[in-house]
Amino acid sequence: MAATTSTATRCACSHPRDCVSRRAGRYLTAIHRLADGGRDRVGTGEISAHLDVSPATVTEMFDRLATDALVDYEKHDGVRLTHRGAEIARELARRQCVARAFFATELDLEFDAETGYRIGYALPASGVETLRERTDHATVEPAGIDRGSREKCLYGATAN
Repeated sequence: MAATTSTATRCACSHPRDCVSRRAGRYLTAIHRLADGGRDRVGTGEISAHLDVSPATVTEMFDRLATDALVDYEKHDGVRLTHRGAEIARELARRQCVARAFFATELDLEFDAETGYRIGYALPASGVETLRERTDHATVEPAGIDRGSREKCLYGATAN
């Protein structure tokens, strides 16, 4: 389900679908991950390589996200998340982490980050919380998510 109203005109959302389309959310989480570590801006080429899409597609999405006040985009300088864009990106990253951690720890099923993203995006907030609660006690770590990162995603911060 895609967002039907511009995020610039909505109040705080309780579900990512209410704020951004699944595709736009992928871009926000990619910017968030690539900017992690204090970088000010992320370039079009970096996002293009990370998401395996053309630079023209990235530029088009940056323009859309800027229109919705989710990023600050300056041609040739790159993009950075606005406060609201960062909030949405952190929530989407947390949802992805929770989904991957649950399936790995409870069902011994590991899958890639994109699959985790799609599951986390689709779940209602109560579903994400239920998965988090059931994963809370686990000792197994999903591939690509170390114990410290899993702890962060389960308890409110985000993981890569």
